[in-house]
Amino acid sequence: MLGLTRIKHLLKSKLTRQLVLLGLALLIIQNSLTAAPLVKSPLAPPDTSSPQATLRSFIENVNQSHRILMAAYEEYLEESGPFPSQAIREQAKQAKFFFRRAELCLNLSEIPPSLKGDAEIEGTLLLKEVLDRIEIPPYAKIPDAEVVATNDNFARWTLPHTEIDIVKVDKGSQAGEFLFSPETVARLEEFYEKVKNLPYKPGATEGFYQFYISSPGMLLPLKSLQSLPSWLRAVYWDQTLWQWIGLGICLSISFWIPYTSFRCNWGRVAALEPPQRTWEMLLGPLITIASLTAVGYFIDDWINITGRVLLIVLTTYEIIFWMMVALAIFLLSNALAETIIASPTIDPDGLNASGIRTISRLLGLSIGTTVLIVGIERVGISLVPILAGLGIGGLALALAARGTLENIIAGLTLLLDRPVTVGEYCRFQDREGTILEIGLRSTRILAQNGDILSMPNSKFSELELANKSRRNRILLRQTIGLRYDTTSEQLRFVLAKLRATILAHPKLLEELARVRFVKYGDYSLDLEIYVYADTGKLAEFLAIQEDVLLRIKDIVEEAGTDFAFPSQTTYLSQDTGLDPERSRAAEAQVRAWRSKGKLPFPDFSTKEHEKLRDTLDFPPKGSPNERASN
Repeated sequence: MLGLTRIKHLLKSKLTRQLVLLGLALLIIQNSLTAAPLVKSPLAPPDTSSPQATLRSFIENVNQSHRILMAAYEEYLEESGPFPSQAIREQAKQAKFFFRRAELCLNLSEIPPSLKGDAEIEGTLLLKEVLDRIEIPPYAKIPDAEVVATNDNFARWTLPHTEIDIVKVDKGSQAGEFLFSPETVARLEEFYEKVKNLPYKPGATEGFYQFYISSPGMLLPLKSLQSLPSWLRAVYWDQTLWQWIGLGICLSISFWIPYTSFRCNWGRVAALEPPQRTWEMLLGPLITIASLTAVGYFIDDWINITGRVLLIVLTTYEIIFWMMVALAIFLLSNALAETIIASPTIDPDGLNASGIRTISRLLGLSIGTTVLIVGIERVGISLVPILAGLGIGGLALALAARGTLENIIAGLTLLLDRPVTVGEYCRFQDREGTILEIGLRSTRILAQNGDILSMPNSKFSELELANKSRRNRILLRQTIGLRYDTTSEQLRFVLAKLRATILAHPKLLEELARVRFVKYGDYSLDLEIYVYADTGKLAEFLAIQEDVLLRIKDIVEEAGTDFAFPSQTTYLSQDTGLDPERSRAAEAQVRAWRSKGKLPFPDFSTKEHEKLRDTLDFPPKGSPNERASN
């Protein structure tokens, strides 16, 4: 991740690169090669069984590593070749071994994982710089393994006249070892600032820390570095001037690349259609992640920025890095959702598409947030105060976000219960429209008048919704008012004919159908028609209703009566009244039914039912629909 972790092993991954790839060749003087090793086995850890053993192990291992490096450095400057030999590389591994053993004497359990590698190297060098300048009691006066064994409660020793503690570890993989405490490690830079002007003691690793912080990684070989002007090699705030210049260039590049990427890419993809648009939106975060990784590695391992400057840079890079990772996860989930929706089997405007989008966004948001929290913890930013603040201010946050949360929950309810889906026609309150989209916050509706309504989900879900797209029948209900001068026989004729029409019509359902004389109105004799049309489509229903209404008019005219209407009429000519011939014919028909015992009241006989059923033509003869049907 990011390449921001310091080289775990000083001589192999840090100083070896400085000496090998940067022009540092290590030569080992003969007495170093033949001297007896500090340990009996290369696999044996440093002795940390007591404060005395820990302090001795730390000092002797750093001293041995320093002797190898400095002797090799002097020999290398006399060579002509730009790269070290294989023998020098092998000796570098031996030097790394001693420095690593010194690192193991520090308790770094409270160092963020992303910064632990840097803390190992710089902490070891800073502690050695401090110890080389202050008085240390003879080893015989420091508690040894015998003191520890005879005193079960012995767990801490403080270097006299200092705040440097060696403390027994009580848990973890290093439990039982005496290590320089985390508090001591955290304050090493402070201790160094207080003693850096004191003279070195005899036998000190003089200049080891300065050699480390002023040497590049792979930026320049050391011989080339020597050819730089002295003013570029001057040290300011623990960094050389050329390192400050390199840091400024790297920071500019690391922020210019993402800025350009987001500005150019997001402006271009706005005109694209999903899923291509959603996939290309990933480029911005991915390019930012790549640039932070590359530039962070260059700053840490090539330019070799150290100390608090490195801490600030790495922390900033890590936070931005994890933010981009979280954003990339969210965009990836959205891109995958749009790719699935692009399948021919899924309607992009349907409910399944809305559900896939909603679930993928929630999933991406949850995973991205989790990754961001874990990443921030790796940087060393404690989330305990944040969580405590959320607990204390949780009520206020919930109240402030109540509307949003209600809309999200209501949106999920609409997606799960499916009272309406995208593309369906429904009635809500006193309005009707087609559902265009059900989102996390709101629902968009195309109203009858063409307006696009956006209604919060919390409000929309509470309305009484009438889904008209899922009905398989539509009620046709009409009240017919006949004139008061209509005779009883004419009225019976009209009722009978209307009932026969319902039975005969192929698109009207007999179930629950009725035609009844229901009321003497203020100005009419009211007949009610109550029947279901065998369709769920509004356009087809309107065609059926039109056909039935036209047939009703024909029946009323055939009966010799007329529709009543609330109006006042001033007659300027003699009123001809009702058609006497049609009236006599209708009355004769009713008398004939009565004489033959076929009067259709209160209902038709079973035989008449079967005889009349589906005998009318619909669509009417001569219409385009009738010809297409034939």
